[in-house]
Amino acid sequence: MKLIKAHQYIKTLCSLLIILSLWSCERDDICAATTPTTPHLIIRFYNINAIDETKTVRRMDVTAENNPNYIVNDKTIDSIVLPLRVDALDIMNTSRFVLTKDRDYDLDDDPNTASNADIIEVNYTPELIYVSRACGYKSVFNNLSANRETDPNNWIINIEVIKDTINNENAAHINIYH
Repeated sequence: MKLIKAHQYIKTLCSLLIILSLWSCERDDICAATTPTTPHLIIRFYNINAIDETKTVRRMDVTAENNPNYIVNDKTIDSIVLPLRVDALDIMNTSRFVLTKDRDYDLDDDPNTASNADIIEVNYTPELIYVSRACGYKSVFNNLSANRETDPNNWIINIEVIKDTINNENAAHINIYH
């Protein structure tokens, strides 16, 4: 009889321990896929002659300056999404990108055609924001500014910063007119 009671006691104790261990799990132990993370810079391209109309860029490549890896490779698009580096927090950081249009023109033998590369410089101040215990921190980018490096043959005519804080990816932050 004592053995049966001891067995029931152990069973009850184990069941109670399992229930308590499951109850101790908190909802924020898992970072949901829908939780906003560090946003990217979104750039839209517009027609310089009709500034309310988007305009595609033909066969575009985008790289970070001094980095041969493509962010965008040979795409005809009207917007791009770019990652921003965080070198230091709470001070001005700079990322430079090379935007090349008509990239296929370099592959032919026609001397009248060539691709055209412009360099844009994006300045911003990163700030860390606490999201949750499971997700950790995300960066937001404040004081956004942008300009293009001038050369004899710029295809980018104007750059306009639409939002000077990047805290989501819901809309464009910069418009480029060409």
